[in-house]
Amino acid sequence: MPDAENEALPEEPVSHDHVDGALMVSFGAVFPGREPLALEAFTEASRAFGRLLTAGTISSFKPFFFADGQLGDVAGFFVLEGRREELDALRREEWFQRLLLRAGATVQNVRVHTLIAGSEAGRLLNLYREVRSELGLV
Repeated sequence: MPDAENEALPEEPVSHDHVDGALMVSFGAVFPGREPLALEAFTEASRAFGRLLTAGTISSFKPFFFADGQLGDVAGFFVLEGRREELDALRREEWFQRLLLRAGATVQNVRVHTLIAGSEAGRLLNLYREVRSELGLV
């Protein structure tokens, strides 16, 4: 009979998804006359990102639009959260690049921005401090 202390411990370590990065895929205004293509591209991107979520490649994705009109040359963006290594690999996938090129043919200013979070952000802050110190700025 197992004792109560050992019974409470899981047999295998519990794995926790750790988000240490994100991709922000931003986009601008629709090229006039390409509205149907833009809607198709947005739907295609949403479905592709949903498949990545289902496969566990990303932890989450959310679409955002600026409710009060464009901010500069950006109308909205997707945020894809996950492990930085997997996000970096995703950027090199041909289907992902093709998706961006298709979107870029329908809307202006398609961009992908790499974001870091958690301990990765802490490392960048420490690197910033080191570089500034080397330059005599802090």
